[in-house]
Parts: sequence; C-alpha cells; structure tokens
Amino acid sequence: MWDGNGHPATAIAFQTVSVLAALLLFSAAAWGADVSVLNGDVDLTVSSASAGQQPTSTTNDVCRLQWTTLVMDDTKKITVQSSLATPSFMLKVSAVNVSAGDGTAAGQVTLSTTAEDLVTNIPAAVLVSDPGTCTLHYTASATAANGTGSDSHTITFTIVDQ
Repeated sequence: MWDGNGHPATAIAFQTVSVLAALLLFSAAAWGADVSVLNGDVDLTVSSASAGQQPTSTTNDVCRLQWTTLVMDDTKKITVQSSLATPSFMLKVSAVNVSAGDGTAAGQVTLSTTAEDLVTNIPAAVLVSDPGTCTLHYTASATAANGTGSDSHTITFTIVDQ
C-alpha cells in the first residue's frame, strides 16, 4: 500500500498523555481573593493518524475554575502556567463560558513555564455566594515529528491584581 506521495503507507500511532494536576496559588497582592479548580486531574490522549496525515488534536472540558474577590479589591486577573519546561507535545487551555460580569476570557493560551493571562477584568465583590466561574477547555496536539510518549504538567492558576 502506498500513500499519495509515492511512499510506503505506514500507520502512525501516537500516545500523547497529558496529566494535569491543578495547583492553586494566592499571591500576597491578592490576599482574600480565591481561585479553585473543580474536577481536578485531566488525561488527554492524541492517538493514531492515517498514513501521510498528522494526528488530530484532542480536547477536554471537564474542569471548571471558580473565583471570588473582596468588596474592596482592585481589578484582578487569573494567570495560568505549567511546571513542564520542555514539553514534547503542545498543550493549550482557554477559559470558556465565563460567568456574566465576573471577568473576560483572555483567549487560548499555549502552556509554558511563563504565566499568561487566562481571565482578565475580574471586578471587586465577586462573592462566595455567587462566585465567578468558567469551563477550562484543554487542547493537546502532536505532530508526526513528536513521536510517541507522554507529558505530565502541573498547572498553576494564580489570581493577582491586574
């Protein structure tokens, strides 16, 4: 069997597993503000590709983020970063369905060891009785050049003054 480029067709199988353990940090500047992850760890697997094709990415939306702020707080933001300095595979996250009036999704973030904005413009007085929330949309992807293997990330969400 041959692929469309005249090369022998071979099945390419990828096993890209990203295990995400949520770790929460509270900065001194955000004392009293709170951020937490609901539904904890996530496994993502990118597997198998057709001959001559790249594997498709995989997504996970089971985790939620929840936050609160004090009445007298300055505008806050939530940043996200990974503990893994040299990942073999690409992992991205975005905040989707941010609760109305509780902040603004900053868009999709490619995870690295550098803190990036995930949710911005979080106002004061997001109270425990009605916390801000969003769904965490993770996307893992691999290319044929990545080979097989796994990455393990510890993801840190931090709420700080904007």
